[in-house]
Amino acid sequence: MKIYICFVILAGLVCSCKKSEFVLDYSGIKPVIIIPNGNWPSKSLFDPQPLDSLFGVQQLKLYARLSYATTLDKPVKVTFKEDPTILDSYNNKWGTSYKALPKAAYEATTLELNIPAGEHQAFIPVKVFPAQFNGTDDYLIAYTIISADDQIIGANAKTIIFTIKGQ
Repeated sequence: MKIYICFVILAGLVCSCKKSEFVLDYSGIKPVIIIPNGNWPSKSLFDPQPLDSLFGVQQLKLYARLSYATTLDKPVKVTFKEDPTILDSYNNKWGTSYKALPKAAYEATTLELNIPAGEHQAFIPVKVFPAQFNGTDDYLIAYTIISADDQIIGANAKTIIFTIKGQ
């Protein structure tokens, strides 16, 4: 009999704790433009070294993404720049000796892309020519988002580093 009373009390407590539905309100939040696989700067002091080693790759994909629950009803023009200043910061942080990827070893026809209306992301193809660099050296190339129409750029996800490790 005591066990039944305990179950009745427990059932009453569980039912009485039911709260009303909680509705999330995102009306004040604005979209943010990010590089979804952005890896610089490191997110914490204890992050592992970014290793996007790409020996022999023929193309890099430079992505921009609208980080928002829904898509926009207009296209967003995103502009990147090659960021050679990151090379020294990266080498100092990780104690490495990466070299800048030679200009003849890659080609991007543009550093601007449009995220079409109704889409979350787009990318720029960057062609890589492995025959144009020494296969025993380690190379680095970095890109940063510098503008995105009238959208906010995510400060901690606006830069990506591609490393190409020699064999």
